[in-house]
Amino acid sequence: MPRAVVIHNVVKMHAQPDADSEQVSQTVLGRTLLLPSLSHREEKWVQVQTDDSYMGWVRATQVRLLDESEEYPSQGKAYRVNALWAFVREQPDTRSPHLTIAPMGALLEGREWHNDWLQVRLPDGQQGWVWAQDVTSQWVVVTRVGSLRVEGMVVSQGVNTESYVVPRAGWQNALVYTAKRLLGVPYLWGGSSPFGLDCSGFVQLVYRMCGLVIPRDADLQAEFSRSAEMPLEKVQPGDLIFFAGGNDPHRRTVTHVGMIVDGEHFIHSAGGIGVNVTRLDDPYYRSILWGVRRVVDA
Repeated sequence: MPRAVVIHNVVKMHAQPDADSEQVSQTVLGRTLLLPSLSHREEKWVQVQTDDSYMGWVRATQVRLLDESEEYPSQGKAYRVNALWAFVREQPDTRSPHLTIAPMGALLEGREWHNDWLQVRLPDGQQGWVWAQDVTSQWVVVTRVGSLRVEGMVVSQGVNTESYVVPRAGWQNALVYTAKRLLGVPYLWGGSSPFGLDCSGFVQLVYRMCGLVIPRDADLQAEFSRSAEMPLEKVQPGDLIFFAGGNDPHRRTVTHVGMIVDGEHFIHSAGGIGVNVTRLDDPYYRSILWGVRRVVDA
C-alpha cells in the first residue's frame, strides 16, 4: 500500500477534502501514513490512514510520498520528542533560528550527537539540531507492521497491527506523570497534539507516549477489545473513565473520556477549560457517568 510521511509539525485530518469540513484528528511530524487509495485523491488533498486505523483527508503539501523501498526514519531508528515541543534549530545553539517546532510524539531521524545536541534529518530532507533533553536519550525501534511503520508494538482495532503486552512495572505512574505534564493544554475539537487536545485525543496521546496505541475516539476507546469493565470503587491510576452526556453531532452514546489519577480525581480535556483535574464526585460528571474500563494484558 502506498505510504507518505508527515513533513509539517501538526497536520489536520479533515472529514472531507475541504478545509471547512470537520477536523476529525491530527497527525504529527515524522509519522508514516498509509494511503488507502491514490485514486481517492484531490488536487490539493490526499486521503490517509494513521497507525490507529483512523481515516481522514490532509493537505497534500503537508506530507511527502515515500518510494516503495524508502523509509523515514531510515534503518528503523527514530528519536521521539518527549517534551511538549522541541525547537529544531539550524545550529546546535539556543540562539540559532529554528526550522520548525516538533510536538510531543513526533519522530525524528537522528544523525550524530554534539555535546547536548542531536543532529536530525527532517522528513523533508532538511538538517537541524534538537536539544538532548527534548528527545529520547536512545533511538526507539520502529517496527514494520504490514505496510505501515509504527513506533514499537501497537495495539489498535485495525488489521495492520501486532500484539502488545502492557508493561506493568511503572505503567500506572508513567501514565499519570505523562497526563499531568499536559495540564493547561487548551481544548481543541479533533486535537491530538500539545497545541490543543480533545478528550479522546488527550488520553490517546498519554497512552501513546507510554508505549500503547489505543483507538482514537471516546466511543471506540470504550469498546476497546483489550479493556475490561471496572467498578468505580476499584479504580486505579490510568483507568479510563467514560461519560454519556452533552450534544454530540455524531449521536454517539459515549461522548467524553478522562483518565483516573487516584481514588478521588480524574484528568481530562474539557471544552472551554482544557486539560484539568476534576473530582470523581463532581455532581455533573457523576450524573452522566457511563463506566470505567482498564486496559489489560493480552
